[in-house]
Amino acid sequence: MTKVGLSLLVSFAALLVSARQNPPPATNPPAKEVHWPKPVAPPKPIESTLSALTNTPLRMVEPGIFEIGKVRMDQRRRSITLPAVLNRAKGPMEYFLVTSYGKTHESILKTQAEPYHIHLAMLLLGARTPGSNDLPGIPPNGVPGPIIHPSSQIISGSKVAINVHWEGVGAVMDFTAEDLVLNTKTQTTLPHGYWVYNGSIIMDGRFLAQMDGSIASLVTDPVALINSTGPGHDNDLIWEPNSANLPPPGAPVEVTITLQDDPQPKP
Repeated sequence: MTKVGLSLLVSFAALLVSARQNPPPATNPPAKEVHWPKPVAPPKPIESTLSALTNTPLRMVEPGIFEIGKVRMDQRRRSITLPAVLNRAKGPMEYFLVTSYGKTHESILKTQAEPYHIHLAMLLLGARTPGSNDLPGIPPNGVPGPIIHPSSQIISGSKVAINVHWEGVGAVMDFTAEDLVLNTKTQTTLPHGYWVYNGSIIMDGRFLAQMDGSIASLVTDPVALINSTGPGHDNDLIWEPNSANLPPPGAPVEVTITLQDDPQPKP
């Protein structure tokens, strides 16, 4: 073998060794890592004990204006305001307002505000609820008794007005709650002036409005904080949203609940 041939053979052998030690990169892309979806955490239990109600923090924003969670209380106006959003724009309704975990399949509006924050604010404003102030109706503790859902029986409580407002195109839209509700039987809006704050029920140390997320009901529901007591409050088949006056989907809405009863004299 000539020196040239031997040199070529050595070079070729060195090339083979180098190829084995340093293989070329694979032409196929590496397999993608599979990321399985993380397990969904179970929903947190709804805190509805009396201790949660009595231990709620109260923060003063300015003299006479306080915040309890997402609820703003105005002592001078004897009102509370809370954020909400349109929940359903059509279909049969039994509620005007519920929480986001409440009966959203049959409510016009929904809110992130907590029912026990609403209740505490209303009590601080002087709302009178059945049983606790010798009003007829449902007892403050125990089962609702003869009052069922719905019922022709009228629940007693402090008279309240409910208003809804949001930013429209170049103007603030302001309606009563009644303006947003249609009676399909009469083709008229809900009659004005029949909302009462009854304050729900406490059963076995649990505040039922907090558990169910029921805030303002169109038909008799003793668990809800507020009830309509006007014509049709015993019929759960005649109410639907009034499409002519609804806020746009997703638009921030404010709901204001104002006590209409005369302030109770101080002892």
